[in-house]
Amino acid sequence: MENPLALSIVLLKELELLEKIPPLQVLIRDAVIKREWTNYEVLMETVGEIASRFEILDGERAALFTVLTEGDDPESFYAYAARLPEREREELSALYRKLKMTTLQIKVSNDTLMEYLREAKSAVTGILETAYPDRRGKLYSRTGTERQADMRSVVVNHSF
Repeated sequence: MENPLALSIVLLKELELLEKIPPLQVLIRDAVIKREWTNYEVLMETVGEIASRFEILDGERAALFTVLTEGDDPESFYAYAARLPEREREELSALYRKLKMTTLQIKVSNDTLMEYLREAKSAVTGILETAYPDRRGKLYSRTGTERQADMRSVVVNHSF
């Protein structure tokens, strides 16, 4: 089954997996904004499982591509597709483009969420530095030892 059809099947499976992520990203964003950490963890585990399955499929796609290009120097996907009959070329190119666009959309959504989290962390840090200037931005554990400030969640159970 080492032909362009096999490559189409793998690309379709990858797309099927990737298309499950954007709705989960919306739920993750909502969970972060609403501070629903249990829900957040479940959603992140689900995304992690999808990512693991995608990684396996992507390995299959890479191996199949190597076989289809007969081990020649690595060439671009489109260079390979250009050698195919028109119908197969158009189908594979469309799938590959959609895969790349979906991946890009997921990346932009992730970057947006990470920027939101960085800004939220910066705001909380500013509030804590204003409220407790004597700490000079340092955090302390429950036992009173100094801790490194990192990107871990800070949960404040009071409203300002």
